[in-house]
Amino acid sequence: MTEARVRRTPRQSRSLERVQRIQAAALTLVQEGGVDAVTTTAIAERAEVSVATLYQFFANRDAVLEALIGGQIEILDRRMAEELTTTGRPDTIAAAVETFIAIHNAHYLEHPQFVALYYKGRARSSGLNKDAHTHLTRIADMLYTGLISTGLLPRDTDRRVVEVAVELGDRIFEMAYRDHPTGDEQIIAEGTLALTRYLEAHR
Repeated sequence: MTEARVRRTPRQSRSLERVQRIQAAALTLVQEGGVDAVTTTAIAERAEVSVATLYQFFANRDAVLEALIGGQIEILDRRMAEELTTTGRPDTIAAAVETFIAIHNAHYLEHPQFVALYYKGRARSSGLNKDAHTHLTRIADMLYTGLISTGLLPRDTDRRVVEVAVELGDRIFEMAYRDHPTGDEQIIAEGTLALTRYLEAHR
């Protein structure tokens, strides 16, 4: 749970259990009907709490969704950092791009509701959009540091080169998962090739 998104941080086990039920209910609604199916009334009914109880902890529907997406983004960012730590730095740009793609793709497949929240929800919520921007900035930092430290990109490479690559990667996944719940493999493959060639052009 991302406490910054919660109006009143639950201290007692009963309150924590209610917050968890509210978030689980919202997640189920996203899975069943997409972001449009999520309303405070629907969340409260599914979580078996009153709307007033929901408002004790969350300001509105978007606050519930922001807590969900914020938690998922934190998990994804940790996953990227841990993967780079355990497997070592990629020794080619192609390997670096493949790692970036593989980690994100695995997370999307394991958490399909994340796709709807991340790509559709952020278009309607400034908070979700801010979370997405923070996520992309962290990923760009990790990728830039890795490519520079391993000599895969020259030390004087403008950081914006990697920022563009990360933004393109984000757009590629949006395309791949827009109409395919498990991702369009051809779009992902073409996107991987495009990102690799783009970064190799800056060696």
